[in-house]
Amino acid sequence: MSTSPDRRWIVSRRFDLAILAAPLIASLGSLFALGVEGRSIPLWAFLLIIVCADVAHVWATTYITYLDSEVFRRRRLLLLLPIPLSFLISYRLHDHSPELFWTLLAYVAIYHFIQQQWGFIALYKARGREKSSFDYYLDKWTLWAGSLGPVLLWHASPARQFDWFNAGESFIVTIPENLRLDIVLVSAFFGLVWVLRQVQRFSSERDLNVGKTLWMVFSWISWWVGISLADHPLISAAFLNLFHGVPFIALVWHRSNRKWQGQEGGPSRLVAWLSQRRNWVYFMVCIIAAAAIEESLWDGMVWRVYLPSLLGLEAHSSASLLSFWVALLSVPQIVHYYLDAWIWKLDTNNPDLPGLLKLGGGAR
Repeated sequence: MSTSPDRRWIVSRRFDLAILAAPLIASLGSLFALGVEGRSIPLWAFLLIIVCADVAHVWATTYITYLDSEVFRRRRLLLLLPIPLSFLISYRLHDHSPELFWTLLAYVAIYHFIQQQWGFIALYKARGREKSSFDYYLDKWTLWAGSLGPVLLWHASPARQFDWFNAGESFIVTIPENLRLDIVLVSAFFGLVWVLRQVQRFSSERDLNVGKTLWMVFSWISWWVGISLADHPLISAAFLNLFHGVPFIALVWHRSNRKWQGQEGGPSRLVAWLSQRRNWVYFMVCIIAAAAIEESLWDGMVWRVYLPSLLGLEAHSSASLLSFWVALLSVPQIVHYYLDAWIWKLDTNNPDLPGLLKLGGGAR
Protein backbone atom coordinates (compact mmCIF):
# COMPACT_ATOMS: atom_id res chain seq x y z
CA MET A 1 0.00 0.00 0.00
CA SER A 2 1.37 3.41 -0.88
CA THR A 3 2.10 5.97 1.77
CA SER A 4 -0.27 8.94 1.86
CA PRO A 5 1.42 12.28 1.09
CA ASP A 6 0.95 13.61 4.64
CA ARG A 7 3.03 10.71 5.98
CA ARG A 8 6.05 11.29 3.76
CA TRP A 9 7.60 14.02 5.92
CA ILE A 10 8.71 14.19 9.54
CA VAL A 11 7.54 17.80 9.87
CA SER A 12 6.36 19.08 6.49
CA ARG A 13 7.58 19.13 2.91
CA ARG A 14 8.91 22.68 3.24
CA PHE A 15 10.67 22.04 6.56
CA ASP A 16 12.17 18.68 5.60
CA LEU A 17 13.43 19.86 2.23
CA ALA A 18 14.83 23.05 3.75
CA ILE A 19 17.04 21.24 6.29
CA LEU A 20 18.66 19.36 3.40
CA ALA A 21 18.70 22.17 0.85
CA ALA A 22 20.33 24.67 3.22
CA PRO A 23 23.52 22.63 3.88
CA LEU A 24 23.67 21.59 0.22
CA ILE A 25 23.55 25.18 -1.03
CA ALA A 26 26.04 26.33 1.59
CA SER A 27 28.37 23.42 0.79
CA LEU A 28 28.23 24.15 -2.92
CA GLY A 29 28.99 27.76 -2.04
CA SER A 30 32.27 26.62 -0.51
CA LEU A 31 33.42 25.60 -3.99
CA PHE A 32 33.35 29.23 -5.14
CA ALA A 33 35.46 30.41 -2.20
CA LEU A 34 38.46 28.26 -3.02
CA GLY A 35 40.14 30.47 -5.56
CA VAL A 36 40.00 33.42 -3.20
CA GLU A 37 40.80 31.82 0.13
CA GLY A 38 43.65 29.49 -0.83
CA ARG A 39 44.32 26.20 0.96
CA SER A 40 43.16 27.00 4.49
CA ILE A 41 39.78 27.40 6.16
CA PRO A 42 39.29 31.16 6.63
CA LEU A 43 38.07 32.46 9.96
CA TRP A 44 34.62 33.43 8.63
CA ALA A 45 34.09 29.92 7.28
CA PHE A 46 35.31 28.37 10.52
CA LEU A 47 32.81 30.45 12.48
CA LEU A 48 29.90 29.55 10.19
CA ILE A 49 30.66 25.88 9.57
CA ILE A 50 32.35 24.70 12.74
CA VAL A 51 31.03 27.03 15.45
CA CYS A 52 27.49 27.85 14.23
CA ALA A 53 26.73 24.39 12.80
CA ASP A 54 28.93 21.65 14.24
CA VAL A 55 29.69 22.84 17.77
CA ALA A 56 26.29 24.51 18.15
CA HIS A 57 24.49 21.26 17.35
CA VAL A 58 26.36 19.61 20.24
CA TRP A 59 24.96 22.23 22.62
CA ALA A 60 21.48 21.87 21.10
CA THR A 61 21.37 18.45 22.77
CA THR A 62 20.95 20.20 26.14
CA TYR A 63 17.48 21.44 25.18
CA ILE A 64 16.06 17.92 25.12
CA THR A 65 18.15 16.50 27.95
CA TYR A 66 19.64 18.60 30.76
CA LEU A 67 17.30 21.60 30.41
CA ASP A 68 14.17 19.43 30.27
CA SER A 69 13.39 18.83 33.96
CA GLU A 70 11.13 15.85 33.25
CA VAL A 71 13.79 14.08 31.18
CA PHE A 72 16.54 15.00 33.63
CA ARG A 73 14.55 13.68 36.58
CA ARG A 74 13.72 10.43 34.79
CA ARG A 75 17.22 9.74 33.38
CA ARG A 76 19.51 11.52 35.87
CA LEU A 77 22.15 8.76 35.97
CA LEU A 78 22.24 8.45 32.17
CA LEU A 79 22.81 12.19 31.86
CA LEU A 80 25.25 12.79 34.70
CA LEU A 81 27.50 9.72 34.78
CA PRO A 82 29.08 10.26 31.31
CA ILE A 83 30.39 13.71 32.32
CA PRO A 84 33.02 12.66 34.90
CA LEU A 85 33.75 9.42 33.04
CA SER A 86 34.47 11.17 29.74
CA PHE A 87 36.68 13.73 31.49
CA LEU A 88 38.72 11.14 33.41
CA ILE A 89 39.19 8.82 30.43
CA SER A 90 40.06 11.72 28.12
CA TYR A 91 42.55 13.17 30.59
CA ARG A 92 44.36 9.88 31.18
CA LEU A 93 44.41 9.01 27.48
CA HIS A 94 45.62 12.42 26.32
CA ASP A 95 48.20 12.57 29.11
CA HIS A 96 49.46 9.15 27.98
CA SER A 97 49.48 9.93 24.25
CA PRO A 98 47.87 12.98 22.56
CA GLU A 99 48.17 11.26 19.19
CA LEU A 100 46.29 8.19 20.43
CA PHE A 101 43.60 10.36 22.05
CA TRP A 102 42.88 12.33 18.89
CA THR A 103 43.08 9.22 16.70
CA LEU A 104 40.51 7.33 18.76
CA LEU A 105 38.26 10.37 19.04
CA ALA A 106 38.38 10.81 15.25
CA TYR A 107 37.18 7.24 14.68
CA VAL A 108 34.42 7.69 17.24
CA ALA A 109 33.40 10.92 15.49
CA ILE A 110 33.22 9.18 12.11
CA TYR A 111 31.03 6.45 13.58
CA HIS A 112 28.81 9.11 15.17
CA PHE A 113 28.43 11.01 11.89
CA ILE A 114 27.36 7.86 10.05
CA GLN A 115 24.98 6.76 12.79
CA GLN A 116 23.30 10.15 12.87
CA GLN A 117 22.53 9.89 9.17
CA TRP A 118 21.16 6.42 9.74
CA GLY A 119 19.02 7.91 12.51
CA PHE A 120 17.34 10.29 10.07
CA ILE A 121 16.75 7.46 7.61
CA ALA A 122 15.29 5.35 10.42
CA LEU A 123 12.91 8.18 11.36
CA TYR A 124 11.66 8.36 7.77
CA LYS A 125 11.27 4.58 7.70
CA ALA A 126 9.15 4.84 10.85
CA ARG A 127 7.22 7.76 9.34
CA GLY A 128 6.47 5.66 6.29
CA ARG A 129 5.64 2.59 8.40
CA GLU A 130 8.18 0.44 6.60
CA LYS A 131 8.24 -3.08 8.07
CA SER A 132 10.34 -5.07 5.58
CA SER A 133 13.42 -6.69 7.13
CA PHE A 134 15.02 -6.85 3.69
CA ASP A 135 14.65 -3.10 3.20
CA TYR A 136 15.88 -2.43 6.74
CA TYR A 137 19.19 -4.22 6.16
CA LEU A 138 19.53 -2.99 2.57
CA ASP A 139 19.03 0.61 3.69
CA LYS A 140 21.49 0.28 6.55
CA TRP A 141 24.20 -1.50 4.54
CA THR A 142 23.80 0.96 1.67
CA LEU A 143 24.19 3.93 4.01
CA TRP A 144 27.32 2.37 5.48
CA ALA A 145 28.68 1.51 2.02
CA GLY A 146 28.23 5.09 0.89
CA SER A 147 29.81 6.48 4.07
CA LEU A 148 32.48 3.95 4.94
CA GLY A 149 33.59 3.52 1.32
CA PRO A 150 35.17 7.00 1.13
CA VAL A 151 36.71 6.51 4.59
CA LEU A 152 38.33 3.25 3.46
CA LEU A 153 39.59 4.93 0.28
CA TRP A 154 41.11 7.56 2.55
CA HIS A 155 42.98 4.79 4.36
CA ALA A 156 44.16 3.43 1.00
CA SER A 157 45.71 6.72 -0.12
CA PRO A 158 49.40 6.81 0.90
CA ALA A 159 49.78 10.51 0.11
CA ARG A 160 46.94 11.60 2.41
CA GLN A 161 46.89 12.22 6.14
CA PHE A 162 44.26 11.30 8.70
CA ASP A 163 43.29 14.86 9.57
CA TRP A 164 39.71 14.67 10.81
CA PHE A 165 40.54 17.09 13.63
CA ASN A 166 43.92 18.11 12.22
CA ALA A 167 45.32 17.59 15.71
CA GLY A 168 48.06 15.06 15.02
CA GLU A 169 45.89 11.94 14.68
CA SER A 170 47.00 9.10 12.42
CA PHE A 171 45.53 6.05 10.67
CA ILE A 172 45.27 3.04 12.98
CA VAL A 173 45.65 0.82 9.92
CA THR A 174 46.32 1.46 6.26
CA ILE A 175 44.82 -0.37 3.30
CA PRO A 176 46.83 -1.47 0.25
CA GLU A 177 46.41 1.00 -2.56
CA ASN A 178 45.59 -1.78 -5.04
CA LEU A 179 42.29 -2.39 -3.17
CA ARG A 180 40.90 1.02 -4.03
CA LEU A 181 39.01 -0.32 -7.03
CA ASP A 182 37.50 -3.10 -4.93
CA ILE A 183 36.24 -0.55 -2.39
CA VAL A 184 34.63 1.52 -5.12
CA LEU A 185 33.02 -1.55 -6.72
CA VAL A 186 31.56 -2.79 -3.42
CA SER A 187 30.12 0.65 -2.67
CA ALA A 188 28.74 0.91 -6.20
CA PHE A 189 27.16 -2.55 -5.89
CA PHE A 190 25.20 -1.60 -2.79
CA GLY A 191 24.22 1.71 -4.35
CA LEU A 192 22.96 0.03 -7.52
CA VAL A 193 20.99 -2.66 -5.68
CA TRP A 194 19.44 0.00 -3.47
CA VAL A 195 18.38 2.14 -6.45
CA LEU A 196 16.89 -0.88 -8.23
CA ARG A 197 14.95 -1.78 -5.08
CA GLN A 198 13.46 1.73 -4.86
CA VAL A 199 12.49 1.56 -8.54
CA GLN A 200 10.94 -1.87 -8.01
CA ARG A 201 8.94 -0.68 -4.98
CA PHE A 202 7.67 2.36 -6.84
CA SER A 203 6.75 0.30 -9.92
CA SER A 204 4.87 -2.39 -8.01
CA GLU A 205 3.49 -0.50 -5.01
CA ARG A 206 3.57 3.13 -6.15
CA ASP A 207 5.48 3.73 -2.95
CA LEU A 208 8.53 5.97 -2.71
CA ASN A 209 9.76 7.12 0.68
CA VAL A 210 10.93 10.53 -0.49
CA GLY A 211 12.56 11.59 2.77
CA LYS A 212 14.49 8.35 3.13
CA THR A 213 15.59 8.51 -0.50
CA LEU A 214 16.82 12.09 -0.22
CA TRP A 215 18.73 11.37 2.98
CA MET A 216 20.41 8.37 1.40
CA VAL A 217 21.45 10.37 -1.67
CA PHE A 218 22.62 13.38 0.31
CA SER A 219 24.54 11.19 2.76
CA TRP A 220 26.43 9.66 -0.13
CA ILE A 221 27.14 13.13 -1.54
CA SER A 222 28.34 14.34 1.85
CA TRP A 223 30.87 11.53 2.30
CA TRP A 224 32.07 11.08 -1.26
CA VAL A 225 32.60 14.79 -1.83
CA GLY A 226 33.73 15.57 1.71
CA ILE A 227 36.25 12.72 1.97
CA SER A 228 37.15 11.25 -1.42
CA LEU A 229 36.61 13.91 -4.06
CA ALA A 230 37.55 17.03 -2.12
CA ASP A 231 41.18 18.01 -1.83
CA HIS A 232 40.57 21.09 0.27
CA PRO A 233 39.79 21.41 3.99
CA LEU A 234 37.08 24.02 3.37
CA ILE A 235 35.09 21.70 1.08
CA SER A 236 35.50 18.76 3.45
CA ALA A 237 34.39 20.83 6.44
CA ALA A 238 31.35 22.16 4.59
CA PHE A 239 30.08 18.89 3.12
CA LEU A 240 30.62 16.89 6.32
CA ASN A 241 29.75 19.33 9.10
CA LEU A 242 26.86 21.27 7.55
CA PHE A 243 24.94 18.10 6.62
CA HIS A 244 25.62 16.88 10.14
CA GLY A 245 24.82 19.95 12.23
CA VAL A 246 22.07 21.89 10.46
CA PRO A 247 19.40 19.13 10.24
CA PHE A 248 20.07 18.10 13.84
CA ILE A 249 19.55 21.63 15.17
CA ALA A 250 16.38 22.00 13.10
CA LEU A 251 14.91 18.75 14.37
CA VAL A 252 15.77 19.60 17.99
CA TRP A 253 14.00 22.93 17.49
CA HIS A 254 10.91 21.21 16.10
CA ARG A 255 10.87 18.63 18.87
CA SER A 256 11.20 21.28 21.57
CA ASN A 257 8.62 23.54 19.95
CA ARG A 258 6.10 20.70 19.67
CA LYS A 259 6.57 19.84 23.34
CA TRP A 260 6.54 23.34 24.79
CA GLN A 261 4.40 25.40 22.43
CA GLY A 262 2.02 27.45 24.54
CA GLN A 263 3.74 26.51 27.82
CA GLU A 264 6.13 28.95 29.44
CA GLY A 265 5.95 28.04 33.13
CA GLY A 266 6.99 25.14 35.32
CA PRO A 267 10.45 23.78 36.18
CA SER A 268 11.58 23.88 32.54
CA ARG A 269 10.55 27.51 31.97
CA LEU A 270 13.80 28.46 30.26
CA VAL A 271 13.68 25.82 27.54
CA ALA A 272 9.90 26.28 27.29
CA TRP A 273 10.32 30.01 26.66
CA LEU A 274 13.13 29.46 24.15
CA SER A 275 11.02 26.88 22.30
CA GLN A 276 8.16 29.26 21.47
CA ARG A 277 7.99 30.10 17.78
CA ARG A 278 8.46 33.80 18.41
CA ASN A 279 11.70 33.07 20.30
CA TRP A 280 13.47 30.86 17.76
CA VAL A 281 16.21 33.48 17.31
CA TYR A 282 17.04 33.30 21.02
CA PHE A 283 16.95 29.50 20.76
CA MET A 284 19.73 29.73 18.20
CA VAL A 285 21.63 32.54 19.91
CA CYS A 286 21.98 30.51 23.12
CA ILE A 287 23.59 27.47 21.50
CA ILE A 288 25.78 29.58 19.19
CA ALA A 289 26.95 31.61 22.20
CA ALA A 290 27.80 28.41 24.08
CA ALA A 291 29.63 27.12 21.00
CA ALA A 292 31.55 30.39 20.65
CA ILE A 293 32.63 30.28 24.30
CA GLU A 294 33.76 26.68 23.94
CA GLU A 295 35.72 27.36 20.76
CA SER A 296 37.30 30.44 22.33
CA LEU A 297 38.56 28.28 25.17
CA TRP A 298 39.82 25.69 22.69
CA ASP A 299 41.75 28.36 20.84
CA GLY A 300 43.02 30.13 23.93
CA MET A 301 44.03 27.03 25.88
CA VAL A 302 44.77 24.34 23.28
CA TRP A 303 45.08 25.41 19.61
CA ARG A 304 46.51 28.86 20.36
CA VAL A 305 45.93 30.34 16.91
CA TYR A 306 44.04 33.61 17.45
CA LEU A 307 43.47 34.51 21.12
CA PRO A 308 46.98 33.97 22.53
CA SER A 309 48.46 36.57 20.20
CA LEU A 310 45.56 38.98 20.81
CA LEU A 311 45.53 38.60 24.60
CA GLY A 312 49.19 37.86 25.19
CA LEU A 313 48.55 34.43 26.68
CA GLU A 314 51.61 32.38 27.46
CA ALA A 315 52.13 28.74 26.52
CA HIS A 316 51.22 25.99 28.99
CA SER A 317 53.93 25.17 31.47
CA SER A 318 53.19 21.43 31.51
CA ALA A 319 51.75 18.69 29.35
CA SER A 320 49.40 17.69 32.18
CA LEU A 321 47.79 21.12 32.17
CA LEU A 322 47.24 20.85 28.42
CA SER A 323 45.68 17.41 28.93
CA PHE A 324 43.37 18.92 31.56
CA TRP A 325 42.05 21.52 29.13
CA VAL A 326 41.69 19.02 26.28
CA ALA A 327 39.77 16.61 28.51
CA LEU A 328 37.55 19.34 29.94
CA LEU A 329 36.69 20.88 26.57
CA SER A 330 36.10 17.45 25.01
CA VAL A 331 33.34 16.62 27.52
CA PRO A 332 30.44 18.31 25.60
CA GLN A 333 31.41 16.58 22.37
CA ILE A 334 31.92 13.12 23.85
CA VAL A 335 28.75 13.30 25.96
CA HIS A 336 26.85 14.36 22.84
CA TYR A 337 28.15 11.30 21.00
CA TYR A 338 26.85 9.14 23.83
CA LEU A 339 23.47 10.81 24.24
CA ASP A 340 22.74 10.93 20.52
CA ALA A 341 22.50 7.13 20.54
CA TRP A 342 19.64 7.40 23.03
CA ILE A 343 17.62 10.57 22.55
CA TRP A 344 16.09 9.60 19.17
CA LYS A 345 15.15 5.99 19.88
CA LEU A 346 11.46 5.21 19.39
CA ASP A 347 11.11 3.07 22.49
CA THR A 348 10.52 3.37 26.22
CA ASN A 349 13.60 5.61 26.55
CA ASN A 350 11.65 8.42 24.87
CA PRO A 351 7.96 7.78 25.49
CA ASP A 352 6.93 11.20 24.15
CA LEU A 353 9.02 11.15 20.96
CA PRO A 354 6.62 9.26 18.63
CA GLY A 355 3.86 11.67 19.55
CA LEU A 356 6.01 14.78 19.21
CA LEU A 357 7.21 13.77 15.74
CA LYS A 358 3.92 12.08 14.83
CA LEU A 359 5.77 8.85 14.07
CA GLY A 360 4.75 5.25 14.06
CA GLY A 361 6.88 2.55 15.69
CA GLY A 362 9.39 0.34 13.99
CA ALA A 363 12.58 2.33 13.66
CA ARG A 364 15.53 0.34 14.93
